[in-house]
Amino acid sequence: MLQDLDHKIIEDVLQGDGDKFGEIIGRYKNGVYSICMRMVGDAEEARDLSQETFIKAYNNLLKYNPEYKFSTWIFKIATNLSIDYLRRKKHQALPLDEKLSMPYDTASAEDMYLHRCNKDEIERVIQELPPDYKALVILYHKEGLSYQNICDVMKLPMSKVKNRLHRARSMLKERLKEIKEEESIWTAKELQI
Repeated sequence: MLQDLDHKIIEDVLQGDGDKFGEIIGRYKNGVYSICMRMVGDAEEARDLSQETFIKAYNNLLKYNPEYKFSTWIFKIATNLSIDYLRRKKHQALPLDEKLSMPYDTASAEDMYLHRCNKDEIERVIQELPPDYKALVILYHKEGLSYQNICDVMKLPMSKVKNRLHRARSMLKERLKEIKEEESIWTAKELQI
């Protein structure tokens, strides 16, 4: 089991075999980088935050509680570092959810264009969310974490995770509705000319 292997490697590292931490990095580098990249939207910053995540994890390995999954702990570090970064800087983030992609072989050029515009709008609105809400949307909808895993990562009670995720979705829905209304008014004006 992956979790047992993680615990064995961590034991070895704590007993002086620091080189074994490379196995942990190899196992989690893609997940950590993915979270950082989607949060900050800048490849260089995401690499720096990923590296900082592993340094922080290594330096605080004694604080890791083996009752929990190691992935939860390291994703929490990555998420918190990304949130801190976003609070210091305001950056555009990478498109959040590739699951929105429409299969090109079955869509007309117009459908693909409209889909791309809608996807870009959704991405832009997600980036406008407060960092804590944005993190929840990314962890749940893109990274596929369960509510329980998000609770563990964010150190929040289940009710708060569900409530904030619901609030984030409501904010997205309301903001997208406003954009559509503005677009409709503009289009109606243009058609009357």
